[in-house]
Amino acid sequence: MDLSEYLLESFNSSEHTNLFEKFLRVIPDFVYLIDFNHNKIVYLNEKTGIIANYKEDEIVKLDIKIGSLKKAVNGQAFTRNIFNLYSDSKIGDTHSFTLEFINRDGKRHIVRNRGTLLKTNDDGTASKVVVIAEDITLETESSEQEKYRQKQLNDAERLFNYGSWEWNFGNDYVTWSNGLFDIFGYNSNDYPESKMTYGVYNQHIVPEDQVRVRELSLQAIDDKKLFYEFEHEIIDLKGNRKLLNVKGKCFLNENGEVDRVLGTSEDITELKKLKNTLKYKIEELSIAYEELKKAKDLFKEAESMMSYGSFDWDVEKDEIQWSDGLKRVYGGKYINTLPEKVDYNFYKNRLHEEDLSRVVDIVNQAIINKSSYAFEHRLSALDGVEKVVNTRGWVVTNDEGKVVRFIGNTVDITELKVYEKELEHKIKELNKSNQQLEQFAYIASHDLQEPLRKIMAFGERLSSKFAGQLPDDGQFYINRMLDAANRMKILMENLLLYSRASRKIEPVEKISLNEIVEMVLSDLEVKVQETDAEIEVLPLPTVLALSTQMQQLFLNLISNALKFVLPSQKPKIRIESFEATKQELQALNFPQKAKRYHKLVVSDEGIGFDSEYSEKIFVIFQRLHGRSEFEGTGLGLAICKKIIDNHHGYIKAESVLNKGSKFMVYLPNNEAK
Repeated sequence: MDLSEYLLESFNSSEHTNLFEKFLRVIPDFVYLIDFNHNKIVYLNEKTGIIANYKEDEIVKLDIKIGSLKKAVNGQAFTRNIFNLYSDSKIGDTHSFTLEFINRDGKRHIVRNRGTLLKTNDDGTASKVVVIAEDITLETESSEQEKYRQKQLNDAERLFNYGSWEWNFGNDYVTWSNGLFDIFGYNSNDYPESKMTYGVYNQHIVPEDQVRVRELSLQAIDDKKLFYEFEHEIIDLKGNRKLLNVKGKCFLNENGEVDRVLGTSEDITELKKLKNTLKYKIEELSIAYEELKKAKDLFKEAESMMSYGSFDWDVEKDEIQWSDGLKRVYGGKYINTLPEKVDYNFYKNRLHEEDLSRVVDIVNQAIINKSSYAFEHRLSALDGVEKVVNTRGWVVTNDEGKVVRFIGNTVDITELKVYEKELEHKIKELNKSNQQLEQFAYIASHDLQEPLRKIMAFGERLSSKFAGQLPDDGQFYINRMLDAANRMKILMENLLLYSRASRKIEPVEKISLNEIVEMVLSDLEVKVQETDAEIEVLPLPTVLALSTQMQQLFLNLISNALKFVLPSQKPKIRIESFEATKQELQALNFPQKAKRYHKLVVSDEGIGFDSEYSEKIFVIFQRLHGRSEFEGTGLGLAICKKIIDNHHGYIKAESVLNKGSKFMVYLPNNEAK
């Protein structure tokens, strides 16, 4: 009788043999018999530590997970799944499988089963299987916990970018953790036992660090250091340069000798960059802090020097915080007697009684409109001194739109007001003086013309009638006298022009500058022909201006261009117009009465002048050349400037010596007006 027949006979026997029964009781595992024909368990031994108190028909009613099945099964599904394992088996064949279920104690159990086919049906299908089962719950859970701990360790290494290593003396390999494989660029799956050949680590150390790292490591072993630490750089398998922080621990054997070294290597490349950045930021913050302190000190000094201060009024608490500067404004000599907390009533009590209602109205209106505000008022400081201040600020609202704070600053403008009054008085006196001077210049030059005409007339008669009787030196003196009288005549005419330029004696009208230039060129026709000048006039704008003054402007500019050329040179003049850019206007820095300006350019290729005289040439009586070289009085460009000032414009000159000059005139583009 073979073992299968014996076991079948023993299981079928109503009373098992003593030997068989003892065997089933002694073994640490439990045994059960499955009858596939009836789809049930027909025998359970008494050694059922895991499934105690379960009967044969109750076992198949449990939710049992078989092997790799995703869902638990019971009843016929349970026996059918076991049956499928023996679909092509012969008597005596053994198959292993695991069962997982929740027992009556509510605990999870995992059972390893080894089932042997005892009997088959006539058609060869499995009939009965005896199974020996072993509880591997603790073993499995321990393995799962170990895997989980290892996963946690691997995750931690990846998260913190470090790895560990262990070197046992006498081995030709070093055990690396997954994190260390990652740092050096290796795939840990290629090293299932986590063993890396000794020396591979050192091969990745940069050449300039290899000797130092070797000496430090050997010294730590020689000194039997329980702990050591240093940094070095490596180049990983992918060519990336990294900075590592190494920490090691030496372990001693019973003889007190180092036989094992355990350590970690942390990739601190990014951390080092962060530290350097942080250090730089700290230095920046320190510098900024010092600058802030200086700024605060300067702010306090500025408040003191400029007599101003800031305030912050908490409307709900009715508390006003004043800066030191504002305390000086309101406290005066008695600044120390100011209350610690200032409220709105204190502020109102310091206001001049004539300004009180107006200021209160402004504050109330700011609350209603939730807008910024600005006003002047008088106040009485604690020392009794009356001051005039200018206050500017804005309101702060909460989420509901309610005004909760007033923020702003107040400037003591008492001295400024006194200065303004003095200045206004002086301006009035200056204007009066200028008017008197202009009237004097006009009257003097006008009244002098009559005697001057007589001097010139009698001189010319004397020269023509007695020319033959006068000696050479006598005729020379008469010629000099006539020449001087003529210059005097021209000078007085220019003075009259300058005086008229200061007095607007005609209405402003809309005029075409092209027509103005055409009239000027007609007046200069003889001079243009004599000099054989080339004059190019491009389209010019229409402007609101004084017609005669515009004629005088272009007459002076074109006359200069015709005059200031070398004897062998033919004058070339170009007159054109552009729209002035915002950048140009900002750079000129003059009071602008319009948003847009025309830019008129009169350029020539004459003798030019040194750029250092570009502003001096507009000063009255300023001459850059002697009378023997070029005729003139030094009033032409001064008259041009006076005309441009009258029209709220600006005139400037650019020139290069012996290469020509360019005069730029900026006039308001107010055609629409």
